Amino acid sequence: MKNNEITIGQNLKRIRKGLNLRQYEIAGEQVTRNLISLIENDRTPIYHNVATIISKNMNKIIHERGIDIYIQPEDILNPNRYDARKQANFYIEKLQHHLDEKIYDFELEELNKIETFLNKWNFIDKKVKTYDLLGDIYYNAKDSIREYYYYLKALEVSYEYPYMKRRYKIILKLVYNCILTKKFDEAIRLCNFALSTQDDIPNKYIGVFYYNSGLASYHKGDYSECLEQLIHAKYYVTYDDYREIKRILMLEGICNSKIKNFDGALRSYNKLLKIIGKSETPEEMCSTYINIVQVYTEKKDNSNVVKYSNKVTDYIAKIDKNSYQFPRILLSMSYIYYYLNKYETCEKYLNEALTLSVNHEDTTLFPDVFSRLIDFYVELKQYNKINNLTKLYKDKICSLKLSKDSVAILKILYNFIELDNSLEAKHLIRDLLDGEVKK
Repeated sequence: MKNNEITIGQNLKRIRKGLNLRQYEIAGEQVTRNLISLIENDRTPIYHNVATIISKNMNKIIHERGIDIYIQPEDILNPNRYDARKQANFYIEKLQHHLDEKIYDFELEELNKIETFLNKWNFIDKKVKTYDLLGDIYYNAKDSIREYYYYLKALEVSYEYPYMKRRYKIILKLVYNCILTKKFDEAIRLCNFALSTQDDIPNKYIGVFYYNSGLASYHKGDYSECLEQLIHAKYYVTYDDYREIKRILMLEGICNSKIKNFDGALRSYNKLLKIIGKSETPEEMCSTYINIVQVYTEKKDNSNVVKYSNKVTDYIAKIDKNSYQFPRILLSMSYIYYYLNKYETCEKYLNEALTLSVNHEDTTLFPDVFSRLIDFYVELKQYNKINNLTKLYKDKICSLKLSKDSVAILKILYNFIELDNSLEAKHLIRDLLDGEVKK
């Protein structure tokens, strides 16, 4: 009965009092208050089946009170777990400190220590919290692989936690990760899973799940399905929830534009402008006007292309140069000026976007802008500028991540160069680029 001078009965009593519960509250049809009193006073033994009933009664009450703790039978039967819970809380506080202070580097030994501890004691609630925090940390560290791993572990363990609240938030984090890493089918599956299985999702977040399902469908090129999901999203999101409504209207406009429903696209963008106008965020105004310009570009309505391009230019001057969106807006504008045959302005925006992508350490944007600049200079036959650009950004180019396929291709091209067989190298490069365009 005794373990480190604390009996199991005394352990039950300190757990109950720590949760501010009375004996009669954790009793039920199968376990009486009198039996609990006998157990706590060490006058009768407690077996696993009784500990299971008591823990279920405890969990039901603390869930109703909004306390985020899950008591397992082992917590009652093994007094050592009481102190181990304190250690688990220490690890959680430490991880929270990492997140709050933006300290995203971990020694492998530290992570292994935490995981070993969690596996030894198997605190379900602590496991979920720990894995969720690690997912948050790696999300902020932009390590999408580890982020996905820990969010998935948090979700898997959460199903051993019957009364867990807000499980849908972990699912939503996984959805964001899948969209970012282009696992669009999995993102849609997770959205459908959450909507069909989670009963505690507030209306706003039901709308968010439908929006993300639509976003994943958009990336798959299924624009009709995207618009269908956005109809559901608008039903659940209130019109004064400007953040979500703005995202819905923007995607709705883009999808309508993709299916050549230009009038529908313009209606969505004009609604969006009215909402943004309340705060007049320059980045949002620019993005919306750029999309309007793209509609008029498709319609070959050059007078409106010029009209709305000028509106974008007016708002560009108001954007903070440190804004994450600024180089992306410049890249979009470069395409518009290219369409208008204003090549000097197009080149200016491209070079500025490239510089800012480096300054912001935006590894996803840099390759896109650099590739666009190369295409631009090739078309104008300004090959010396490509050479200068390559020299200027050599370190950045060498730091780009290469897939195994890319490495194999580079080795073949290097071999052609060694053999002075530039013609074969050119043919291979052209075939590869043509194949990429067709994808």
